Amino acid sequence: MSDTPRTNLEAFFPHESMYQVCDADFCRQLERELNAANQNVRQLENAMDEIKSCLETWDVFVRQIQSEINAANERIKRLEEAGDELAGKHLFAVHTYDNAKKHVAEWYKAKEAKP
Repeated sequence: MSDTPRTNLEAFFPHESMYQVCDADFCRQLERELNAANQNVRQLENAMDEIKSCLETWDVFVRQIQSEINAANERIKRLEEAGDELAGKHLFAVHTYDNAKKHVAEWYKAKEAKP
């Protein structure tokens, strides 16, 4: 199949010429179609650039959120360790076994209820 099937259909030999030609109206139509296609390509390239920019911004945002989540998880871990240590020490500081048991149970209940 030819690269130029429409032009091949439109081409003709004018007056005993050895060269084929096409009507100017047909050539203008092809040029308009080419310009429209090139405009579409430019619009798609611009849209693609905008999408890339959005993805880069999103990537930065996701990394920032992940960093904040990691920091929050570390803080939770430190607070739990400190609470566990205090709960263990609290057993010795409370005068009665029942009070100590109640306070430690409250700590573990609060620890389990974290979101």
